[in-house]
Amino acid sequence: MMITPMESFFRTFEQLSAASNAAELAGLYAPSFLLAGPNGSQVVRAGDLQHAITKRKELFESLGCTSTSLAALEETGLDDRYSLVRTEWRWRFERSAEAPVEFTLPSSFVIDRSLDRWQIVAYIPHADVLAELRRRGLLATRA
Repeated sequence: MMITPMESFFRTFEQLSAASNAAELAGLYAPSFLLAGPNGSQVVRAGDLQHAITKRKELFESLGCTSTSLAALEETGLDDRYSLVRTEWRWRFERSAEAPVEFTLPSSFVIDRSLDRWQIVAYIPHADVLAELRRRGLLATRA
């Protein structure tokens, strides 16, 4: 089965995320990109993202996250330059005394394919990951 260039891009994304390579992972994003999720939207600088990736990885590891893997990908070309990519990510948490917890969460990306190095120009998580972790008892609820 042939892997598409977009699948290859997201497999690289997945590998850099698993390796905790915050600098190279942030390098897949445009210098400034749109983050638009359940809690609103904002423009984020890739330099700030690098710090957030490191903090997020530390939090997830402390909660027992053993993997986040690409479960599904659907690409829709918007024009000659941009693609909308809908993804599903499978999260797995393992704690020593408890049964593993797995779930998938959807997110979408707008990818700029015009450059030699493709870039994420918009990231749209369709669920609040922290709320999902609270719902599943993996993260303490707020006081």
